[in-house]
Amino acid sequence: MLTTLCKKIDSIINSMIDSTGMLAKDIETSLAEIEGVNLEHLLEPSVRKTIQEHIKKTLNSNVYCSGAGFASHIEATGKNKEFWLLEWWYKKADGVKQVNLDLDQATQQRLDFRTFEWFKQAPAVGNAFIHGPYVDYICNTSYTITSAVPVYFNQQFLGVAAIDLLVSRVEDELLPFATNDKVFLTNKERRIVFSSHPKFRVGDLLDVSLASVVYENDYFNLYQAK
Repeated sequence: MLTTLCKKIDSIINSMIDSTGMLAKDIETSLAEIEGVNLEHLLEPSVRKTIQEHIKKTLNSNVYCSGAGFASHIEATGKNKEFWLLEWWYKKADGVKQVNLDLDQATQQRLDFRTFEWFKQAPAVGNAFIHGPYVDYICNTSYTITSAVPVYFNQQFLGVAAIDLLVSRVEDELLPFATNDKVFLTNKERRIVFSSHPKFRVGDLLDVSLASVVYENDYFNLYQAK
């Protein structure tokens, strides 16, 4: 059963990484195809609509994804004014429609996403950066895992494409494969993402002296109670 559980974990994580990378690539490709485009064109309705379509496609194509978006911040230079853009969409409870959380110049002072780990760390990682579990107080007020991939325009960092995965969805997916094993899935900082042991809860830091590693990948470790 542990082998099946590990395969399921990898399936979920790889799905997140692939979808985030594809969203970033789609945004980059669309911008490159617009003749004479510059950074300020990001704020034009037609360009934003194209980005929104890529986000909605991501939501519809990934069964695990609860939210997806694109966050961009460009500092002022001699050629460009400073601007902010956050296109964020998420699935409603019925799983059919997406609702637009449209946050731009007018709201940036109340929501500086540059402070978010998934925005800060993604450029340095270069590939997918996964942050969580954390409580997303902005969108869903739930324990969340976010995957983020940097987006570039003419070799300049433009922003971050990101998708959200609810920890509750992880629990729903993994629990059927862990019915006979007391296991804990943690991030690399030992923060519990999933637990089939009643004494260990999501969000707790795991005392590794109480468990042994039975599987790990680049983002998460799976422990079994001793």
